[in-house]
Amino acid sequence: MRLPLKTEYACQVLAQLALTYSEDDVRQVEDLAVAEGLSPNYSVQILTALRQAGLVISRRGKNGGYLLARHPDEITLADIATAMEGEQLIESSPGNEGMSAATVHAAWLQVNQAMLGACREITLTELIANCAQDEGADWVI
Repeated sequence: MRLPLKTEYACQVLAQLALTYSEDDVRQVEDLAVAEGLSPNYSVQILTALRQAGLVISRRGKNGGYLLARHPDEITLADIATAMEGEQLIESSPGNEGMSAATVHAAWLQVNQAMLGACREITLTELIANCAQDEGADWVI
């Protein structure tokens, strides 16, 4: 199983926004892109999806940019994954009508629910706290 890169990048961009969370502190796309090693155009795509999901707010104008829509304690990895991928993190189609198809499909749905449950337990605040403790962490504020 592999998490799509777009979802991972969304987590990284939101982690950057969480680092500077305050009501009036907006971050520009270019700054976020540089901090996470992404192209500005790809960052805009990610931020657009996050804005549509209600996780970020965009502000226009000369001093415009993006900021979190809620406190980092209130945004979980499940919120981010759902914004980027929908409810099904692990997709499984019912397959054919073989003898074990329904059982295998049900097992993958159970794995999906367990994964979403685990993602609901990790907030942005915890994510940035854990990353800041990593010796190799190179956060740009």
